[in-house]
Amino acid sequence: MAECIIVGRCTFGELLRTGSLASSIFDPHLALVGASGGVYALIGGYFMNVIVNFKDMVPLFGIFRIISIVLIVGTDVGFALYRRYISKVAGPQVSFVAHFAGGLAGMTIGYTVFSCFDKNLIKDPRFWICIAAYVAFLVFAVFFNIFLSPVS
Repeated sequence: MAECIIVGRCTFGELLRTGSLASSIFDPHLALVGASGGVYALIGGYFMNVIVNFKDMVPLFGIFRIISIVLIVGTDVGFALYRRYISKVAGPQVSFVAHFAGGLAGMTIGYTVFSCFDKNLIKDPRFWICIAAYVAFLVFAVFFNIFLSPVS
């Protein structure tokens, strides 16, 4: 049980970093507030859990879960886009790139973990592809922020 808690904390922390690094690349001049990257990573992972294991669920509950996720994410992203591009709210603008990056990271890791949950994860090539893609993104983001960032 303790191992699950440690792995969960490390995974959440890494996915949180994914959102903040993506925000530093695509929206470098805007503020980053909260843990939206990590939260959307968890939502993306849960979404992939529902999609991958839909055949093992009661269909009505699976559909309810998918509709709930789409409504929550759609409302939050819609409000963020409205506030960013349509509304003329005074004050600093907040980046929403972390939502997309965290969701994408959560869906890729979630697909890998939940599609071979009963097998040995280390032997699955999809696991290593996701890890390699994450490390490549991490290295690119760090070097981009060191050498090419437009923020001084």
